[in-house]
Amino acid sequence: MQQITRNKVRRREVLAGLIIILVAFSFITSLLLDFNFVSPYATLQEDLSYLSDHIQNQSISSWSWLATGLLTFIAVPFYVVIFSNKLKVLHYVNGLLLLGVSAGFVVMGLVGLELHQTMVQSFGEGLEHVDELMKLDLLERFREEQFYRHIGSSFMGLFAIGLSLSKFKLERFPLFSMILLILSGPALIFFNWYDPDHLVRTMAMAGIMIGVVVFSVRLINSGVSS
Repeated sequence: MQQITRNKVRRREVLAGLIIILVAFSFITSLLLDFNFVSPYATLQEDLSYLSDHIQNQSISSWSWLATGLLTFIAVPFYVVIFSNKLKVLHYVNGLLLLGVSAGFVVMGLVGLELHQTMVQSFGEGLEHVDELMKLDLLERFREEQFYRHIGSSFMGLFAIGLSLSKFKLERFPLFSMILLILSGPALIFFNWYDPDHLVRTMAMAGIMIGVVVFSVRLINSGVSS
């Protein structure tokens, strides 16, 4: 009976590990497909001109972030279940933080798709026919999209911190993952709001993704608790 129970636990751990890896790679894909048309070195007219030439890229980026948010939502119950007998409260807290990640990216994707629809309507007759009010509306929608990006990624930073604390309860939790997560989480949160274009923010996101993937590989190979 004990062996049967252990086999069932291992199947859950393997499945959860695979899903978490899928979410991590979905996030990486979204970063690679991410579209940003606002530059601090360009005028509003130049930004919108660039946007009008890359409408499809903006749509792909929005769909990608929406998919990442939905995959993150799917991963939440798997994460909570595998730690239900090992952690008392922390896994529920981390589950709520993952929901925050999911909500941030889902709303970001939806706002991005609304922005895309507005762009298609606005640029139908050419950029020269877009009035100033519409230009400001497009810029405001983009800022709203970026706000939800910061919300989602800030929750990701909090989740990284929470996941790293699992090391103190789980014997096989990778030390390398804990170090990456405990350092990258606060850095991501800080630079999200202080300087989103800073290189350290990109490094923090990479650190979290590497830490999560290493944790997931350990989860698949041998579990994280004896």
